[in-house]
Amino acid sequence: MAQRQDDALTVLLTSGFLAVPSLLLKLYKQLGLSDEEMMLILHLLQFRQEGIEFPTPAQIGERMMVHADMLPSMLLTLQRAGFLEIGEEQIDLRPLYRKLSDVLQPKPQPAASSLDLLEKKEQNLFSVFEQEFGRPLSPLECEMIIKWLDEDRHREDLVREALREAVLSGKFNFKYIDRILFEWQKINIRTLQELQVHREQFRNRTPGSRQRQAQPARSSAPSQARNTQPQGAQAEAEDGQENKYDAFYRMYGRE
Repeated sequence: MAQRQDDALTVLLTSGFLAVPSLLLKLYKQLGLSDEEMMLILHLLQFRQEGIEFPTPAQIGERMMVHADMLPSMLLTLQRAGFLEIGEEQIDLRPLYRKLSDVLQPKPQPAASSLDLLEKKEQNLFSVFEQEFGRPLSPLECEMIIKWLDEDRHREDLVREALREAVLSGKFNFKYIDRILFEWQKINIRTLQELQVHREQFRNRTPGSRQRQAQPARSSAPSQARNTQPQGAQAEAEDGQENKYDAFYRMYGRE
């Protein structure tokens, strides 16, 4: 009995070992490979080590708990996914190593703009405020954000949108953001969809108002009487009309 065990151990130790990159075993799930596909790749590596460059489905099926009829489909799936190339005389696994290399050396992402950061839902709300303000938040400012969410029941996406409006208007302070949220709550705006509807309705009313202001006067004297605004202020107002957020900011007041 002991002799047979020694013989079996000798066969085990002399039959060779399969060299597999440890990173492949660690990252195959990240590559999108299933356990069954990974086992198929391991057998392809073993056949290559044995000198068999193009094992048949029947040969692979003898070593796997997969019916031989399913193996061609699995191989074609791996080929379409870019994990291997099926040639006339071999199954090439170099594409697999290129994919593994891409995971280890991710491509640099373009720098996100300030407004892009505001739209990233997965980013912590406090971190978004700190990035926009360019400094750590004070304890009172953190309490203000918590109050918006817990006591005032503002949705987080609306708080982000209020911060976005403050950034667009150059108002980097909590008082301005709190005023925006208060005005939205006062007119019963609870979601981004409701806010979008409100903005559309406001923009639809604005062109008619500008058209009435642009109608020519019947006489110069009444026109001069009505146009008491200084030319500089009038030009500034006309420029503001071109800014789609100008009416929005005037609604909430200026600092």
